[in-house]
Amino acid sequence: MNFRELVAELDSRGDLLCVRKEVHPEYELPALLALAEKRGKACRFERVAGSSFPAVGAVLTSPNRWAVGLGLSSGGFDEPNVLEQTIADAVAAPLAATVRESGPVCEVVIDGDDIDTASLPVPRFFAGDSHRFITAGIGFALNPETGVQNAGFYRMPVIGPRTVSVSTGPTSDLSRIYNLHRERGTKLQIAVAVGVSPALQIAAAADLPAGLSDIDVAGSLQRAPVELVKCRTSDILVPADAELVIEVTVDLDTSIENTMGEFGDQYGTTTSPVATINAITHRNDAMFHVIMAGMGREHNELGRLMCYRLRGEILESLQNRHPIIKDVFTDMTPPRMGMRGQITVSVDKTDDEQPRQIIEDIYSLKFGRFPLSMLIQRVVVVDTDVNIRDHQDIEWAIASRMNRAGQFAVTESQTGRGATVTRLGCDATAPMEQRSALRRPEIPAVGQYDLDRYLAD
Repeated sequence: MNFRELVAELDSRGDLLCVRKEVHPEYELPALLALAEKRGKACRFERVAGSSFPAVGAVLTSPNRWAVGLGLSSGGFDEPNVLEQTIADAVAAPLAATVRESGPVCEVVIDGDDIDTASLPVPRFFAGDSHRFITAGIGFALNPETGVQNAGFYRMPVIGPRTVSVSTGPTSDLSRIYNLHRERGTKLQIAVAVGVSPALQIAAAADLPAGLSDIDVAGSLQRAPVELVKCRTSDILVPADAELVIEVTVDLDTSIENTMGEFGDQYGTTTSPVATINAITHRNDAMFHVIMAGMGREHNELGRLMCYRLRGEILESLQNRHPIIKDVFTDMTPPRMGMRGQITVSVDKTDDEQPRQIIEDIYSLKFGRFPLSMLIQRVVVVDTDVNIRDHQDIEWAIASRMNRAGQFAVTESQTGRGATVTRLGCDATAPMEQRSALRRPEIPAVGQYDLDRYLAD
């Protein structure tokens, strides 16, 4: 399923709102998009001031939408860990892309003096944003060492009619590609596709193992090869069915500072190189995908895919050393956890020292390129009678079973950019001598009672 097919499917389900009045891309469009997300609806803006393109957002706001986009039932990812396993299966069996001579994204070509970013419905989201930002652009760049074409979400501040920036974090694949080109003194060309298939968005958002093609994983996710076409001004390959592609040359010697509202409801500032637009290609009737910045649902849900492997890696790393661990849940939901997440561990402990050691061991782990202290704010260890996927149950355990100062630990560490962060450890298990007193009231064999059967008699 490509991007427009998903939009059409959401429309047929009554999940797409349509705004026909003209809206301004600065603040007005984001405000309305945020309101649509709160209603659980995608939204299409037919007329955006200064642009000939309609804008569409709030599309992939939940795992149910991802399932629909992959051609599965809407409840396909309801059960715990199914989504993570689906991505892992695609990683284990990538499906090579195919290359076409042409495709829908090649229907219209804009180049030379006709290029003008003002014609794109690019929003300014928040009062503190330094620029208008393209938020749903997936950047494609070739790693000169491996020959693998990388794909990832990279925010793009719009600087001028023909200039943008392709912003990247210090530990990302694209950052390494930047450094490789700097070392070699070679020209770096990137293509940015807007309005791509759900499978490619999922693969690009996930932190895949090094050296693996995001495009081939996307093909496995959608059970059909991704069809690619070559850019007009470079050898970069882009999705043939994308809505729009921006082809750029990056100036690695010229950078610009930019600030945008981030997924944890805080501003983030970064410095990234300036890029010159060489061409824009798009469908005849292209739609422009906009992901609501800040703590928007689409932004948050796609963002948490970065850690899809985290639960499995923690279990693999620790379960042999700590057989008392029964399950792990990673909560990367910014409305609850801000910029960093929480790991909750279910244990059947035999000693009061065991939870503390588990907390220390988790914080000592690395996840891919990241120390866990960069990604995680809290590690909470609970008894097996606490539902680790229910944040209210976890908070109950913290409030009810943390009766000693020694059950709580706080330390400081630094992020990759040098900022100080606080990380917490919570042993929310009942102390051994109090386990009987702190047991939870329960109705014996409650599962044998069916209220509907009683009501029917």
